[in-house]
Amino acid sequence: MNFRKIDAPSIKELFLTQIEEMILSGELKPDDRLPSERELADTMGISKTIVHEGIRELTRMGFLEVKSRKGVYVADYARTGNLDTLFAIIRYRGGMPDKKMLIDLLNVRIYLECPAIEELALRHAPDDIRQLELLQEDMKKAICSDIQTFASTLFMYRKTLSALSGNCIVPLIMNAFFTASISAWTDYCEYIGRQNTYEVLVQTTEHIRNGDARSAIRLFTECIEKYKKHLISHA
Repeated sequence: MNFRKIDAPSIKELFLTQIEEMILSGELKPDDRLPSERELADTMGISKTIVHEGIRELTRMGFLEVKSRKGVYVADYARTGNLDTLFAIIRYRGGMPDKKMLIDLLNVRIYLECPAIEELALRHAPDDIRQLELLQEDMKKAICSDIQTFASTLFMYRKTLSALSGNCIVPLIMNAFFTASISAWTDYCEYIGRQNTYEVLVQTTEHIRNGDARSAIRLFTECIEKYKKHLISHA
């Protein structure tokens, strides 16, 4: 048996986590000025090198802004952040996006996946349809499995559909968000219903086979909008 070594978080990781949490909790607000690197090092009992490297990393993530000859300030991460910032926010919230963020993510899915659906409906090969049918079979078998397994089969169908369209970016974005949003995928499947979710995919494959992009997109967006209304009504 090969057991992996368990590594404790490094001092730098602990520094990053503390500053991230202070910003995300609102203890540190945009435009707040941080103490100097030396003051932070002395107060936190760590080296100035760790502080310097940590500030550089937090600046890259959009949490901080270094102003020449003025110091280090808390940035408005909603404007300056990136994917790493978003993942940090989700980690801070326990692995589940809040409802506003989840609704925003659903809107992003519509923007990204609808063009992929249209492209595949217009230009597909028999093997593309066969791949979707195989994934449908996986979903049918997973109806009686645990909800995470079922949600994972839904994810694989949606990701494969986007990949088959020829878009190489959308599947990467979906992969990047899946682990962080698995709770949202399972909640979606529970709300829409496993049998209904499966039937939607069967219909989607048939619409794509027939080149009916409009109907395939309508099915997808109707489910997303239904789930969005559910989230809003339970806010």
